[in-house]
Amino acid sequence: MRVIVTSDSVTFDSSAWIEYFSGSKLGKIVKEYVDSSTSIYTPSIGLMEIKNKYQREGKKWKSRLEFIMDRAMVINIDAEVALAGADVRNKDGLHTIDALIYAASLSVDSRIITRDHHFENMKNVIMIG
Repeated sequence: MRVIVTSDSVTFDSSAWIEYFSGSKLGKIVKEYVDSSTSIYTPSIGLMEIKNKYQREGKKWKSRLEFIMDRAMVINIDAEVALAGADVRNKDGLHTIDALIYAASLSVDSRIITRDHHFENMKNVIMIG
């Protein structure tokens, strides 16, 4: 799959970053965004998910998180995002963390890049797998 990368902003959830760092076929799609001038956002809760996964697996995580924080703008889960997340959860039935990620993306008016099937029927989502 060839992706046309635009200058629009995107929000990476943890699955996008994990694919990127794995160097997988899906990660190559994510890499096109990382290597472009596209503005990339990442919700702060995604950093927790990534660190948790790599710690559980005994993999290096510090340099990966530093890279993410250098390349992407981190969206903090503040009261506004949290309250919007509750609305998303109740309206669309997403799990709490997914609802927070979606609300964070809405707060910066960007599209989500993910491979998480929970987002499949949501607007402004680019599924990579």
